[in-house]
Amino acid sequence: MGKKKRNALKHGANATEVMLWSERYEDYEALRDGLYQEFTPSGSTEEYLVQKLLDLRWRRRRLECHEQIVIQQRLDRVRAKNEYSYHVDNLRSFAPEFREATSEEQVEARLATLSPIYRNTIRDQWPFKSGDESQKWGPLIAEGLLAWKPAPRYEQADEFIKILDLDEFDTSLERIERLDAMIDRTIKRLMQLKTMKQMHGRLEPKLIEGQATKNLQAPGRTESPSNE
Repeated sequence: MGKKKRNALKHGANATEVMLWSERYEDYEALRDGLYQEFTPSGSTEEYLVQKLLDLRWRRRRLECHEQIVIQQRLDRVRAKNEYSYHVDNLRSFAPEFREATSEEQVEARLATLSPIYRNTIRDQWPFKSGDESQKWGPLIAEGLLAWKPAPRYEQADEFIKILDLDEFDTSLERIERLDAMIDRTIKRLMQLKTMKQMHGRLEPKLIEGQATKNLQAPGRTESPSNE
């Protein structure tokens, strides 16, 4: 169930969980400390806005990690297929030698010169069974190797084109831009609130002083000095 739940989160940009698999609380707390030092929230509203900013920045980080992981996975698959294709080409190059092997001993002698992975691959694909004609084993291996067609290889510029999906790239960019816009709005609201508090703090003493002066000079009849 846990694995299915993580898969359902996909890139994690809209996940309700604070932590996803492979994420570290230390990184989250480091980001929190940095934001609190930068914005020094005062009061529940500023605390709320800084927490919202923290969550948005964390989701932004998830999108970047998601894109890096996807690209790395595609790169690994492409390079694994390229390597497999190289091995097929190498095995095919041994076909002429096996075609000339007309006995079990000659086939075994040629197999002994190969690396273990190539030797085991040939034995698994074309084993020599009891009752088989030994003079046909070598040509059978040669025929099988030549029939094994290598897959296309993607290298250099072709590798880049194969890995990068422009549609997915545009979608990822749109997600990042939306998150960046939300981050900017949150910072703007936070700074507006701080500015409003600072202005109110400067105006409040003047208002109090003005009100006190007004009370001392309340309108009414003033008494004139006595002539006595």
